[in-house]
Amino acid sequence: MTRDEFLTEMQDVLQTEEEISFATVLKDLEEWDSLSLMATMAFLDKTFGVKTNMSDYRDMKTIEDIAQKAGL
Repeated sequence: MTRDEFLTEMQDVLQTEEEISFATVLKDLEEWDSLSLMATMAFLDKTFGVKTNMSDYRDMKTIEDIAQKAGL
């Protein structure tokens, strides 16, 4: 998966119409809540085989942080 494809997928995972970038701050997204966090966890596990838990996201501030966790 390319980084551009990752952004497209994350936009779907977050169910947002807002354009996102790697610099997008998660807490600034209206859609960033516990449900979108769980959807992100499932996306990383299913797509990249990366298992995460809720506490991992305390240190993740941006979409870039999630991409790095995915190995992109």
